[in-house]
Amino acid sequence: MLIVINKKTLKIFFLVIIIFFCIIKFTFMKKSIETSTGSKGCIAIVIDDLGNNGEGIDELTKLDIPITAAVMPFLEYTEIDAKKAYEAGMEIILHLPMEPEKGDPKWLGPRAIRSNFCNDEIKEIVYDALEQLKWAKGINNHMGSKIMKDEIIMKEILNIAKEKNIYFLNSKTDESNICEEISKELGVVYFQRNVFLDNERTEHYISNAMEELSKIALDKGYAIGIGHVGGQGGKITINTIDKMSKKLKDQGIEFIYLSQVKDFL
Repeated sequence: MLIVINKKTLKIFFLVIIIFFCIIKFTFMKKSIETSTGSKGCIAIVIDDLGNNGEGIDELTKLDIPITAAVMPFLEYTEIDAKKAYEAGMEIILHLPMEPEKGDPKWLGPRAIRSNFCNDEIKEIVYDALEQLKWAKGINNHMGSKIMKDEIIMKEILNIAKEKNIYFLNSKTDESNICEEISKELGVVYFQRNVFLDNERTEHYISNAMEELSKIALDKGYAIGIGHVGGQGGKITINTIDKMSKKLKDQGIEFIYLSQVKDFL
């Protein structure tokens, strides 16, 4: 039997086919966009050891991504470096020196928190440091593997953080959870470092550390990395961050200030 299909029916048939393929294409595009958006991760980079007019400060102020600058108190360039960083658009935090289990005492700088200090001495140091760093939105520890395990001292420091409504970043120089537990108890916003960027001062090491940060961020939504100006990092750290940040942005990474990590908690 011969079936005759007129032109009108043929046009309708082809129109249905076209609509069908358009629906399929739109569905796949929508899923692709949703997947891409869902895989986005955020990285907060903290740069420690400002306050010494250390190598890399000038390069740091020229970075075009959000940076959180951790400034050591009571040094000759504390206020100068803090102002320079603030005017460059960085978020400022207090890089509070604390006694370590071991390490060169010279690395601590003046008026570090020590285990034999009484509560009043600890309060005086922290209040004075925060008064000097008037823009500080948080505190993180400089060294401090001994103090971070001391429940009494950490409670004093975190009580001040609560009073001032600022956050605390655990640089993770030790493996104790005391700081996190006290922060939860007091209701202090608490973060902890995921990756040290410049344990080795080579572009290869720092690039790999940035890639590691990216993987963590894409996996859980955010990641926190710490680098340094001065002797531990300097220009090589800042220049590698500049180079890698452009690459990671193309992979779906957004750079944020440390305070913005609160949105993920």
